[in-house]
Amino acid sequence: MISNDITLSPRESIETECDRYNFETPGKIQSHGALFVMQEPALNILQISQNTDVIVGIQHREMINQPITNFLDPKSSEKLIKSTNSTDFSMVNPLSLSFRGRVCDVVLIRVGNFLVVEVEPAPDDRDNIEAYQMGAMQAMEKIQNAVFLEQLIDVTTNEIRELTDFDRVMYYKFDEDYNGQVVAEATIRNVDSFLGLYFPASDIPTRVRQLYMSSKSRYLPDLHDPQAHIFPEVNPVTKQSFDMTNLILRACAPTHIEYMRNLGINSSLSFTIMKDGRMIGMFACHHYSGKRVPYINRLVSEQVVEMFVAMYSQLDDTTVHIDRLASYKDVALSSLSNHNIQNAGNALINMTNAEGVAIIQNGQLIVEGYTPTEGEVRALVEVFNNTNYNILYQEDSNGLLVTSRMASLFEGAERIKYAASGVIAIPISRSQGDYIIWFRPEKVLSATWAGNPDQAVHIDEKTMRVSPRKSFEAWQKSVENTSETWKSYEVQMAISLRDAILV
Repeated sequence: MISNDITLSPRESIETECDRYNFETPGKIQSHGALFVMQEPALNILQISQNTDVIVGIQHREMINQPITNFLDPKSSEKLIKSTNSTDFSMVNPLSLSFRGRVCDVVLIRVGNFLVVEVEPAPDDRDNIEAYQMGAMQAMEKIQNAVFLEQLIDVTTNEIRELTDFDRVMYYKFDEDYNGQVVAEATIRNVDSFLGLYFPASDIPTRVRQLYMSSKSRYLPDLHDPQAHIFPEVNPVTKQSFDMTNLILRACAPTHIEYMRNLGINSSLSFTIMKDGRMIGMFACHHYSGKRVPYINRLVSEQVVEMFVAMYSQLDDTTVHIDRLASYKDVALSSLSNHNIQNAGNALINMTNAEGVAIIQNGQLIVEGYTPTEGEVRALVEVFNNTNYNILYQEDSNGLLVTSRMASLFEGAERIKYAASGVIAIPISRSQGDYIIWFRPEKVLSATWAGNPDQAVHIDEKTMRVSPRKSFEAWQKSVENTSETWKSYEVQMAISLRDAILV
């Protein structure tokens, strides 16, 4: 007999150096490029990186508070002014502009009321660019010829390695809790393999993950390169530090540099894979020495990845599953709309392939299938109702919780793993307290992790500094308190039902 007396609360997270780092306004950039923050229409330079002497051959103090066109060759000045009128900079980037005879690749970005110009030295070898573009076209042709999903992932991983010439290219597949597994890998000889290994979600903390989700790629040419500070640090118009969230050259966090150093990597390039608003995967390129990849080449690689995403959507054909589950969703929606929640249970279970479901409405609780006890379900609802946690609203502003590892989120959840290791929860009214909660029981698995997942961070006993883990040696561990992972189309059914109810 399992007791109804159970207390649940969100697990306390350890504050790391990553949590304290100001990602959005670091006040500095990576030094392989230069940055200009300008005010239109005069294109007056309000803020500038202090490494312009290296990148464009002009001291930053000479350029500050001056129109950038003063430092461009006439044709380049005309091209820049014309390009600023574009409503979609992706159609004009990158521009090839000459700063007093020094040719650079230039990217335009709008941030609030400001125009940002990011500048990188143009590659000397134009023939190399043409060869790179030809290689990309051949890669896309091979990707288009993939006939099933695993082949698509393997082919793209190998083609990205051939294209970029990085020492290692991996494809991470993320579960709904953002633990990652390396499901494909391409390497040069004598490089350690991570194929098949799992990496804990803490390797990409929430704030970092949000940054990855807002950009197509992220590049670090050499972790030993010094970073360039912005001058002045405070924007003279807003009187605040400048928001660099979406900038290509935004400085890397010290924790990421430390993580790479612990891996033995000197350069990295990553491409984020998004589907239905979630990050489902990532191509990660690693190099053991510094690796210079011109902006135009990175852009071409992004196009290869876009082809991968398009083919992924075709080959990950869940239409049959969606059609089957949608019929159950329609039955459940009809019953709930008619306030006949007694008849909604089986349809709700079938629409997400769950083992059990709980419906809480106006204080009434109805359970169907294999679920925790009534007392345990109500204890879970109490946590959902606690606005200090906002646990349902951390990933989705309309309310959604998806996990196959309840015990990693809540203290005490081990007590209900028999029925609720996996949970999907949605609100079904605008007022607090009405929910549908789907359940899946524990399914013990064996997995090989890159390092001990229970030691995902390193704590210095003297200073109590919390930093990235230092060991990535294969670690065999049975995975407990875990259910079968929720499929994306199962989650989509729950979201679709929620959105229909909350109209």
